[in-house]
Amino acid sequence: MLGRQVVLPTPEFFPDPYDGSREAAAAIFDRVCRYMEVDRNRVALAWFVNERDTRPDIFREGRSDGAAGLYSADGLSRVAIEIDEAQLANPEAMVGTMAHELGHVHLLGDRRLSPDSPDHEPLTDLLTVLYGMGVFTANSVIRESHWTDGPASGWSVGRQGYLDGPDYGYAMALLTRARSESKPAWASHLRLDVRSAMKQGLRFLESAGASPFPGEAPSSFAAPADDMPWTRPKPAADDWEDEDDHLPPWASKKGR
Repeated sequence: MLGRQVVLPTPEFFPDPYDGSREAAAAIFDRVCRYMEVDRNRVALAWFVNERDTRPDIFREGRSDGAAGLYSADGLSRVAIEIDEAQLANPEAMVGTMAHELGHVHLLGDRRLSPDSPDHEPLTDLLTVLYGMGVFTANSVIRESHWTDGPASGWSVGRQGYLDGPDYGYAMALLTRARSESKPAWASHLRLDVRSAMKQGLRFLESAGASPFPGEAPSSFAAPADDMPWTRPKPAADDWEDEDDHLPPWASKKGR
Protein backbone atom coordinates (compact mmCIF):
# COMPACT_ATOMS: atom_id res chain seq x y z
CA MET A 1 0.00 0.00 0.00
CA LEU A 2 2.89 2.39 0.74
CA GLY A 3 4.18 1.89 -2.81
CA ARG A 4 1.15 3.42 -4.50
CA GLN A 5 1.65 6.61 -6.44
CA VAL A 6 0.25 9.84 -5.09
CA VAL A 7 -2.23 10.85 -7.78
CA LEU A 8 -2.08 14.52 -8.78
CA PRO A 9 -4.30 16.89 -10.80
CA THR A 10 -1.90 16.76 -13.75
CA PRO A 11 -2.09 15.39 -17.31
CA GLU A 12 0.13 12.47 -16.30
CA PHE A 13 -2.76 11.06 -14.30
CA PHE A 14 -5.72 12.62 -16.14
CA PRO A 15 -4.77 13.06 -19.82
CA ASP A 16 -8.32 12.97 -21.17
CA PRO A 17 -9.84 16.26 -22.41
CA TYR A 18 -12.47 17.66 -20.06
CA ASP A 19 -15.39 19.83 -21.17
CA GLY A 20 -17.62 19.60 -18.11
CA SER A 21 -19.93 16.99 -19.64
CA ARG A 22 -21.11 13.78 -18.03
CA GLU A 23 -19.29 11.84 -20.73
CA ALA A 24 -15.97 13.48 -19.92
CA ALA A 25 -16.59 12.94 -16.22
CA ALA A 26 -17.27 9.25 -16.86
CA ALA A 27 -13.81 8.93 -18.44
CA ILE A 28 -12.33 10.48 -15.31
CA PHE A 29 -14.36 8.08 -13.17
CA ASP A 30 -12.84 5.14 -15.07
CA ARG A 31 -9.38 6.35 -14.08
CA VAL A 32 -10.34 6.98 -10.46
CA CYS A 33 -11.66 3.41 -10.29
CA ARG A 34 -8.24 2.17 -11.40
CA TYR A 35 -6.41 4.35 -8.90
CA MET A 36 -8.74 3.22 -6.12
CA GLU A 37 -8.40 -0.39 -7.33
CA VAL A 38 -12.11 -0.96 -7.77
CA ASP A 39 -13.43 -3.07 -10.65
CA ARG A 40 -15.25 -0.61 -12.93
CA ASN A 41 -17.72 -3.28 -13.99
CA ARG A 42 -18.86 -3.56 -10.40
CA VAL A 43 -19.93 0.08 -10.15
CA ALA A 44 -22.77 1.98 -11.81
CA LEU A 45 -22.21 5.74 -12.11
CA ALA A 46 -25.20 8.09 -11.92
CA TRP A 47 -25.85 11.78 -11.27
CA PHE A 48 -28.27 13.71 -9.10
CA VAL A 49 -29.28 17.35 -8.80
CA ASN A 50 -29.08 18.86 -5.34
CA GLU A 51 -31.90 21.29 -4.59
CA ARG A 52 -29.47 23.88 -3.27
CA ASP A 53 -27.72 23.94 -6.67
CA THR A 54 -30.89 24.98 -8.50
CA ARG A 55 -31.29 28.21 -6.58
CA PRO A 56 -29.95 31.50 -8.04
CA ASP A 57 -26.50 32.52 -6.85
CA ILE A 58 -27.90 35.37 -4.78
CA PHE A 59 -29.78 32.85 -2.61
CA ARG A 60 -26.74 30.65 -2.17
CA GLU A 61 -24.47 33.31 -0.71
CA GLY A 62 -22.68 32.40 2.52
CA ARG A 63 -21.78 28.98 3.86
CA SER A 64 -23.28 25.70 2.70
CA ASP A 65 -22.78 21.99 3.25
CA GLY A 66 -24.38 18.94 1.72
CA ALA A 67 -23.80 15.53 0.18
CA ALA A 68 -21.63 15.67 -2.92
CA GLY A 69 -21.91 11.94 -3.55
CA LEU A 70 -24.08 8.98 -2.62
CA TYR A 71 -23.27 5.28 -2.25
CA SER A 72 -25.68 2.35 -2.36
CA ALA A 73 -25.36 -1.42 -2.74
CA ASP A 74 -27.75 -4.19 -3.76
CA GLY A 75 -26.32 -6.94 -1.55
CA LEU A 76 -24.88 -8.81 -4.55
CA SER A 77 -21.49 -7.04 -4.66
CA ARG A 78 -22.87 -4.49 -7.14
CA VAL A 79 -22.86 -0.85 -6.11
CA ALA A 80 -24.16 2.46 -7.41
CA ILE A 81 -22.38 5.76 -6.96
CA GLU A 82 -24.20 9.03 -7.58
CA ILE A 83 -22.39 12.35 -7.94
CA ASP A 84 -23.90 15.80 -7.51
CA GLU A 85 -24.16 17.22 -11.03
CA ALA A 86 -22.89 20.58 -9.76
CA GLN A 87 -19.48 18.97 -9.30
CA LEU A 88 -19.05 18.81 -13.06
CA ALA A 89 -17.98 22.46 -12.81
CA ASN A 90 -15.21 21.61 -10.33
CA PRO A 91 -13.43 18.47 -11.57
CA GLU A 92 -10.83 18.44 -8.80
CA ALA A 93 -13.55 18.30 -6.12
CA MET A 94 -15.44 15.81 -8.27
CA VAL A 95 -12.45 13.48 -8.31
CA GLY A 96 -12.26 13.74 -4.53
CA THR A 97 -15.94 12.81 -4.25
CA MET A 98 -15.48 9.88 -6.62
CA ALA A 99 -12.51 8.61 -4.61
CA HIS A 100 -14.45 8.87 -1.34
CA GLU A 101 -17.47 7.01 -2.69
CA LEU A 102 -15.21 4.31 -4.16
CA GLY A 103 -13.63 3.98 -0.74
CA HIS A 104 -17.05 2.79 0.46
CA VAL A 105 -16.74 -0.12 -1.95
CA HIS A 106 -13.65 -1.35 -0.09
CA LEU A 107 -15.02 -0.75 3.40
CA LEU A 108 -18.77 -1.30 3.11
CA GLY A 109 -19.13 -3.24 -0.13
CA ASP A 110 -16.48 -5.76 0.88
CA ARG A 111 -17.88 -5.90 4.43
CA ARG A 112 -14.70 -4.70 6.09
CA LEU A 113 -16.72 -2.18 8.05
CA SER A 114 -20.31 -1.89 9.17
CA PRO A 115 -22.35 1.06 7.88
CA ASP A 116 -23.48 1.49 11.49
CA SER A 117 -19.92 2.22 12.59
CA PRO A 118 -19.94 5.86 13.79
CA ASP A 119 -16.57 6.61 12.22
CA HIS A 120 -16.93 4.87 8.88
CA GLU A 121 -17.15 8.16 6.94
CA PRO A 122 -13.91 9.67 8.37
CA LEU A 123 -12.20 6.29 7.83
CA THR A 124 -13.34 6.39 4.22
CA ASP A 125 -11.71 9.80 3.80
CA LEU A 126 -8.50 8.42 5.33
CA LEU A 127 -8.59 5.48 2.94
CA THR A 128 -8.36 7.88 0.00
CA VAL A 129 -5.01 9.05 1.39
CA LEU A 130 -3.67 5.49 1.49
CA TYR A 131 -4.81 4.87 -2.08
CA GLY A 132 -2.97 7.99 -3.27
CA MET A 133 -6.05 10.17 -3.79
CA GLY A 134 -5.59 12.36 -0.71
CA VAL A 135 -4.57 15.47 -2.63
CA PHE A 136 -8.06 15.64 -4.13
CA THR A 137 -10.04 14.92 -0.98
CA ALA A 138 -7.88 17.25 1.13
CA ASN A 139 -8.08 20.13 -1.33
CA SER A 140 -11.87 19.79 -1.53
CA VAL A 141 -12.58 20.22 2.19
CA ILE A 142 -13.24 23.94 1.64
CA ARG A 143 -14.76 25.15 -1.61
CA GLU A 144 -14.83 28.87 -2.30
CA SER A 145 -16.62 30.59 -5.18
CA HIS A 146 -17.44 34.14 -6.22
CA TRP A 147 -20.12 35.33 -8.61
CA THR A 148 -21.13 38.51 -10.43
CA ASP A 149 -24.49 39.19 -12.04
CA GLY A 150 -24.72 42.74 -13.38
CA PRO A 151 -24.36 45.17 -10.48
CA ALA A 152 -24.69 42.39 -7.91
CA SER A 153 -21.89 40.14 -6.69
CA GLY A 154 -21.32 37.74 -3.84
CA TRP A 155 -19.49 34.73 -2.53
CA SER A 156 -20.10 31.29 -1.15
CA VAL A 157 -18.02 28.76 0.71
CA GLY A 158 -18.91 25.12 1.22
CA ARG A 159 -17.53 22.19 3.14
CA GLN A 160 -17.03 18.75 1.66
CA GLY A 161 -15.98 15.55 3.39
CA TYR A 162 -15.68 14.41 6.99
CA LEU A 163 -12.11 15.42 7.90
CA ASP A 164 -10.67 18.89 8.38
CA GLY A 165 -7.61 20.27 6.61
CA PRO A 166 -5.32 19.65 9.63
CA ASP A 167 -6.60 16.05 9.83
CA TYR A 168 -5.56 15.50 6.24
CA GLY A 169 -2.26 17.27 6.86
CA TYR A 170 -1.34 14.92 9.69
CA ALA A 171 -2.47 11.89 7.66
CA MET A 172 -0.20 13.09 4.84
CA ALA A 173 2.64 13.50 7.33
CA LEU A 174 2.18 9.91 8.54
CA LEU A 175 2.15 8.66 4.96
CA THR A 176 5.25 10.68 4.08
CA ARG A 177 7.08 9.42 7.15
CA ALA A 178 6.10 5.82 6.39
CA ARG A 179 7.45 6.22 2.84
CA SER A 180 10.75 7.61 4.18
CA GLU A 181 10.22 10.86 2.27
CA SER A 182 11.09 14.25 3.70
CA LYS A 183 10.03 16.90 1.17
CA PRO A 184 7.82 15.13 -1.38
CA ALA A 185 7.23 17.01 -4.63
CA TRP A 186 3.53 16.16 -4.53
CA ALA A 187 3.04 18.28 -1.39
CA SER A 188 3.21 21.42 -3.55
CA HIS A 189 -0.23 20.49 -4.92
CA LEU A 190 -1.88 20.68 -1.50
CA ARG A 191 -3.83 23.66 -0.23
CA LEU A 192 -1.64 25.89 1.94
CA ASP A 193 -3.54 25.05 5.13
CA VAL A 194 -3.18 21.30 4.53
CA ARG A 195 0.48 21.60 3.51
CA SER A 196 1.26 23.69 6.61
CA ALA A 197 -0.38 21.07 8.85
CA MET A 198 1.55 18.36 7.04
CA LYS A 199 4.85 20.14 7.70
CA GLN A 200 4.00 20.55 11.37
CA GLY A 201 3.10 16.87 11.58
CA LEU A 202 6.38 15.86 9.97
CA ARG A 203 8.35 18.01 12.43
CA PHE A 204 6.48 16.41 15.31
CA LEU A 205 7.05 12.87 14.03
CA GLU A 206 10.72 13.60 13.44
CA SER A 207 11.23 15.08 16.89
CA ALA A 208 9.40 12.14 18.48
CA GLY A 209 11.30 9.61 16.40
CA ALA A 210 7.99 8.07 15.44
CA SER A 211 7.74 5.37 12.79
CA PRO A 212 4.02 5.04 11.98
CA PHE A 213 4.09 2.05 9.65
CA PRO A 214 6.61 -0.67 8.75
CA GLY A 215 7.60 -1.28 5.17
CA GLU A 216 10.03 -0.24 2.48
CA ALA A 217 9.74 3.20 0.95
CA PRO A 218 9.44 3.51 -2.83
CA SER A 219 11.16 6.11 -4.93
CA SER A 220 9.63 9.58 -5.24
CA PHE A 221 7.26 10.34 -8.09
CA ALA A 222 7.93 13.45 -10.17
CA ALA A 223 5.09 15.66 -11.33
CA PRO A 224 4.86 16.34 -15.10
CA ALA A 225 5.56 19.71 -16.64
CA ASP A 226 2.48 19.84 -18.91
CA ASP A 227 -0.80 21.52 -18.08
CA MET A 228 -4.48 21.02 -18.84
CA PRO A 229 -7.46 23.37 -18.35
CA TRP A 230 -8.43 21.82 -15.00
CA THR A 231 -5.08 20.34 -14.07
CA ARG A 232 -2.12 22.23 -12.65
CA PRO A 233 1.61 22.01 -13.38
CA LYS A 234 4.07 21.59 -10.57
CA PRO A 235 5.21 25.04 -9.32
CA ALA A 236 8.61 25.96 -10.74
CA ALA A 237 10.00 27.06 -7.39
CA ASP A 238 10.40 24.81 -4.36
CA ASP A 239 8.03 26.38 -1.84
CA TRP A 240 8.49 23.77 0.87
CA GLU A 241 10.00 26.39 3.18
CA ASP A 242 8.11 29.68 3.21
CA GLU A 243 7.32 32.55 5.53
CA ASP A 244 4.27 30.76 6.91
CA ASP A 245 6.13 27.53 7.59
CA HIS A 246 6.01 27.82 11.36
CA LEU A 247 2.54 29.33 11.64
CA PRO A 248 -0.59 27.30 12.35
CA PRO A 249 -2.82 26.91 9.26
CA TRP A 250 -5.39 29.45 10.44
CA ALA A 251 -2.67 32.10 10.99
CA SER A 252 -1.29 31.96 7.46
CA LYS A 253 -0.69 35.33 5.84
CA LYS A 254 -1.17 33.86 2.39
CA GLY A 255 -4.29 32.77 0.59
CA ARG A 256 -4.96 29.36 -0.74
